[in-house]
Amino acid sequence: MRRITFLLSFTCLIFPQILFAQNCKKIGVVASWPPLTVFDSTGATGLDVEVVQAIFEKAGLCYKFVRLPSSARTFEEMGKGVIDVSTMTSFTIERQKYGVFSESYRDEKMRLISMSKPRPIQNLKALLRKDHTIGLSIGSYYGKELKKLLEHQKFKEQFVSLASANSRISMLIKNRVDFIIDDIISAHYYKNELGHDIIKVWPYIVHDNPVHLLLSHKSFTSCEVKIINKAINELQPKIDAIMMSYLVNN
Repeated sequence: MRRITFLLSFTCLIFPQILFAQNCKKIGVVASWPPLTVFDSTGATGLDVEVVQAIFEKAGLCYKFVRLPSSARTFEEMGKGVIDVSTMTSFTIERQKYGVFSESYRDEKMRLISMSKPRPIQNLKALLRKDHTIGLSIGSYYGKELKKLLEHQKFKEQFVSLASANSRISMLIKNRVDFIIDDIISAHYYKNELGHDIIKVWPYIVHDNPVHLLLSHKSFTSCEVKIINKAINELQPKIDAIMMSYLVNN
């Protein structure tokens, strides 16, 4: 039995085309989260789009991109079979019902962004106690601290859920929210590419964590998952270079 298992694993990684048909996997791309993901009339672009393209091409798997209006639709659409893959996905136990988490392919660093000068804070509750409002991406996960505050009866109304990065930065610039929380790569993009020099990134760590591909239980075999994980591990230097190019260019 062990020999059979070894042979299957070996065949899976060395000759994947033998074991599965090339059904194109549908990869969900959030329409407006530059420079991480963008899906417009020209197609899908962005850091995480480049990374997932490299992974699937290395793995030899057919793929196509499917536009998602917001991250909130990701898991609903995966449950329906509209998409097979979710990109830049933080691990939570609840999300495991939809699919298998791949190896992580990059780290996400969520920070507070404001128009006001950063100052030291002990926690997010300190800001909420001063009646500040915070804009968030609908459906995104920002870690345990924020999850707890979102469920707090006293503070939950101070959070504003917004579908796109454009709407979040717009609300901040117009002083309709006091803060937004976003990936530090997006923060650099807002400052340097969109010209919002006035925004400030706070050093307080809201949430640092690895992100993964979430691979639908309905659409991926264990063999395919192994191939994708192998591709991620082998491509890590290239993935790091892609990330660095976005930080340097932004």
